[in-house]
Amino acid sequence: MRHRKDHRKLGRTASHRRAMMRSMVTSLFQIERITTTAPKAKEARRVAEKLITHAKKGHRAHLESVSLASSGKEAEAKQQESVALAHWRHADRFVRTPVVLRKLFDQLAPLYMERNGGYTRIIRLDKFRVGDNARMVMLELVDSEISKKPLIRGAASVETVEADSKAKGRGKSKEKAEAAEAKPKKEKKAKPEKVAKEKSAKPSKPSKPSKAKADTRKKDSGGGKKAGAPKKSG
Repeated sequence: MRHRKDHRKLGRTASHRRAMMRSMVTSLFQIERITTTAPKAKEARRVAEKLITHAKKGHRAHLESVSLASSGKEAEAKQQESVALAHWRHADRFVRTPVVLRKLFDQLAPLYMERNGGYTRIIRLDKFRVGDNARMVMLELVDSEISKKPLIRGAASVETVEADSKAKGRGKSKEKAEAAEAKPKKEKKAKPEKVAKEKSAKPSKPSKPSKAKADTRKKDSGGGKKAGAPKKSG
């Protein structure tokens, strides 16, 4: 039984966990796609979808107040405007940046007006976090501009890649290369071969006989005592 187990504590204190959820949800609404671990993504998804529901209700109440004010019903218009303000203040407790809060009510809420829940999705990635080998996932908003882009590099068409590179100024090097290939290459003149100078033949010096050969020559020529000489008598 899951008594008093409403959410994952994620090994953090209540204040730390709340601050982390606020930061993750703000980043999700700002860039519409974040990468994190699976348990944190599942907890951030709960908070993000509740905030989108509040934004939808606030946006709907604001539209009704505008229509009532145009028809002359000022009291009812103020009442609907107070409802929209209450939803705005509730979302302001979690979203850190005013710019992102404005985007939530003006852009994301109208996008999901006809959708009953399921504003986010979790995609498992084939990579793990260094250190504890935790599974990494991608949390993104459904039907947003960034969700339509491919996840794998190289999956986009060649035309879109070239258009993006030219828009960012990266296609200049490619254009220069194509222009260089189109120009006729100049023929290089053949350099005259260098004539090798003939080295003057130096007369070789006679080699000196070694000491061992000189001793053998002395013995052969009779430089020592003769073997057949008679001994002197006393």
